[in-house]
Amino acid sequence: MSKSDTPKYELLTVKTELLEPNDWNVNTQDDATFNRLREELRTVGVIAPIQVTRKPDGKYRILGGEHRWKAAMMEGIDEVPVIVLIDKKFEDDDLCKLVSVRVNMLHGKVDVEKFAKLHTEMANKYGADALQGLFGFTDAKGYQKLLAGVSKGLGGVSKELKKQFDENAKEAKTVEELTSILNELFAKYGNTMDQSFMVFTHGKKEHIYIAMDMKMRAAMQKVVEYCKLTKEDINTVLAPVTDRYMKECEAKMSEAFGDSKSKDPNKIN
Repeated sequence: MSKSDTPKYELLTVKTELLEPNDWNVNTQDDATFNRLREELRTVGVIAPIQVTRKPDGKYRILGGEHRWKAAMMEGIDEVPVIVLIDKKFEDDDLCKLVSVRVNMLHGKVDVEKFAKLHTEMANKYGADALQGLFGFTDAKGYQKLLAGVSKGLGGVSKELKKQFDENAKEAKTVEELTSILNELFAKYGNTMDQSFMVFTHGKKEHIYIAMDMKMRAAMQKVVEYCKLTKEDINTVLAPVTDRYMKECEAKMSEAFGDSKSKDPNKIN
C-alpha cells in the first residue's frame, strides 16, 4: 500500500463512557426529536458511527454525533461504533471546530449563542469573508439565511453578542459583493494579471489591484500591524520605500522609452 493509500480513519467499537463531547457543538435538538432518537436506538441500536478524534488520555472527542452518544448513554448502551479521524490535520483545533459545524448543521437546530461565539472566533482568525467556505456552505443564499436566523435568535439572548455577530455578518456580505465586482473586472481588465496587477476604472475613478504572493502579503501584514499599534498612516510609513522605487522606475522608463512612457502616479487612487 502506498503512502497515499494509507487510511485516514479507523472504524472501531468503543465503550460509550470513553467518549466526550466538544465545547463548541452548535447543534441542538428539541425534546420531541431527542425522544424519537432514543426510541430509534431502543429499536435498532446505534447503526450510524459517531465521528471522533483520539485524545492523548485514551478517550475520544466527539466531532459529530453528540446526540446519538447522549441517547446511547441514557439507554444504557455500553458500546457504540465510531469513526476515528487519524489524519494529522485533525490535531488542529480550528479544523475540528469547522468540521464539527459542517457535520452537525445537517441535523437538528442551531444553538445561536454557540454558533455566534464560534463565528466571531473564526472571523477574527480567518476573516468573515472566508467563513462560508470554511463552514462548508456552497449556497450563498442559504448561508445568508442562516446568518439572519442566528442574528434574530440572538436578539433575546445577548445584545452585545448580537452586535458583534451582525458586524461580522455584514462584512461577509460586503466582501461577497466585492468578489462579484472583481470577477467582472478581471474579465474586462485582467490582461496584466500575469504581472500580478490590474488597473481598472470603477466608480469613475482609476484604481490598481495588486495580487500579492505569500512573501509580499506577510510583509504588508507586518506593516499593517505596525500602523495599528503606532496609529501612523500607512501612506506615511510606505512613502520612503515607494518614493525611492518610483524614482528608480522613472529613470529606467526614461532610459528605455523616453519621457512619453512616464505616467502621473497620482492618477491611480
